[in-house]
Amino acid sequence: MQSEYQILAHLARTDRTSQRQIARGTGLSVGTVNLLLKKMVRKGLVKLERVNGRTLRYVLTPQGMAEKTRLAYQYLKASYQRIIRVNQALERVVSRHTLLTGAPPRLVFCGPPDEVLEMLKLAAASLNLPYTVVSPGEPAPFTAGDRQFAGDCLVVTWDSADAGAVPVGIPRVNILEAL
Repeated sequence: MQSEYQILAHLARTDRTSQRQIARGTGLSVGTVNLLLKKMVRKGLVKLERVNGRTLRYVLTPQGMAEKTRLAYQYLKASYQRIIRVNQALERVVSRHTLLTGAPPRLVFCGPPDEVLEMLKLAAASLNLPYTVVSPGEPAPFTAGDRQFAGDCLVVTWDSADAGAVPVGIPRVNILEAL
């Protein structure tokens, strides 16, 4: 679905393109582009026109534009639902921690700078909670013996490789497992 959208979006920007250029522009392989274009021609999303003996032109049909819009809407809808699920998961984790300790935690987001981190930042902001971000390879802002910090701290990870950097005794949760 996303690959089809990428091709349709590329064709919406320019119809003077080759399969190789589409592959470069979308990050897909030339073989994948070829298969998907054939499928889209059969579905009536893309029209194939012969410019000369060797050159083909791919034209996005009105049905193809409608499909591109539909796929973009589906992607946005699914993305928004993921954001809501991450927000709800963080809210549950924070509530559980607050019940156990009597105070809301200071959050430490420990993981790569990706979409999940951005969703967690939005969720923390909506909960009015301060947070610290620790990227892979950076030293953690606490040690296992740091009882002052450990008591009110909650480390939130989403990448199993980052979980090992958290000292034993510091509460942590993988937000993806909490979804």
